[in-house]
Amino acid sequence: MGITNQAKMIETTIKTVTALAHSPMVRVDREDFLRSQFADSPYLDKILAQGPQSVYGLEELRRMADKVISGSATQTALASFVAGLPANPLIAIPVGGVDVLQYFGFALNMAQRLAYLFGDQELFEDGKTDISEKTRITIIAYLGGMLGVAGSAGLIAKISRQASAVVGKRVAAKVLTMTMWHPAVEKVAMLVGKKITQKTVDDAISKVVPLVGGVISGGLTYATYKPMGARFADLLMKRAKGELA
Repeated sequence: MGITNQAKMIETTIKTVTALAHSPMVRVDREDFLRSQFADSPYLDKILAQGPQSVYGLEELRRMADKVISGSATQTALASFVAGLPANPLIAIPVGGVDVLQYFGFALNMAQRLAYLFGDQELFEDGKTDISEKTRITIIAYLGGMLGVAGSAGLIAKISRQASAVVGKRVAAKVLTMTMWHPAVEKVAMLVGKKITQKTVDDAISKVVPLVGGVISGGLTYATYKPMGARFADLLMKRAKGELA
């Protein structure tokens, strides 16, 4: 891929990440999610303070993750079916773009839930519409992990190590920056951009046929969404076991 195309793919990823970060439906409040997930647990206070992994074993957390993935897959497939109904080729591309943004919005929403199950801290800062460089990099890593792009596992591991190193400390602005991690972030962002672009084209094609377009769109979404969630949950399991390089 030429340098110009690589830059376009990275730009696509950055634009998508920025759009997702400004969508209220994407954000998951860590405390609210954990309270609903572990409402009956006598260890709720410890879970909120230290994460579910401080109470539950990894295999049990993985089973919980599967339930989160199944629920999210059904929800996003239904939304994709509705968005897939338009049959006018002239509006297929614009509607397809909205559906793609919705698709990755649901994916990022699910990724947060899975990450919180395995002990991650809040992704988005409370009350802030603008996102930090750390959050932007983390979102890219989450999307890359779900899509199975090369380098995303290492990026997730690096983010986790950096976070662990600064627990209880105020992080200097330069600690987590795109510049510092430029090669790793750029590679993952470029590959994520390719996936987003392909998803946009596929969705636009599926919307040309009335009703069938909705069935195809929803079906493809469900078929791809569950493996994405499982892939990300597996990465989180490996990270917890110290198996990510």
